[in-house]
Amino acid sequence: MTGLTGVVTVAAGGNHSIAVKTDGTVVAWGANYDGQLGDSTTTDRNSPVAVTGLTGVVAVAAGYVHSIALKSDGTVVAWGNNVSGQLGDGTTTTRSSPVAVTGPTGVVGSGCERPS
Repeated sequence: MTGLTGVVTVAAGGNHSIAVKTDGTVVAWGANYDGQLGDSTTTDRNSPVAVTGLTGVVAVAAGYVHSIALKSDGTVVAWGNNVSGQLGDGTTTTRSSPVAVTGPTGVVGSGCERPS
């Protein structure tokens, strides 16, 4: 992929991919019909676009049409299809930009540094 540098980890969903960059920002590309790219649109992207307002990310995961990120402060955010409540925000509203997952704090993922 042209122009994508400084990546520390990636994840692939059903028809989209996401990557965490060394500066803690996240980019995504691919299908976006349920906002799974997190760029506040539902426009498919052939090249990486920034996930809206997301910084301090240490890990990402991608479902079929949703995405999730673990931040360095131990909080979790998610975006995309939410028909079954998979975004964890207490609703079933699909989101095209990250929303906080309610409840968990101090989350530590495999290979992630625990906040000090």
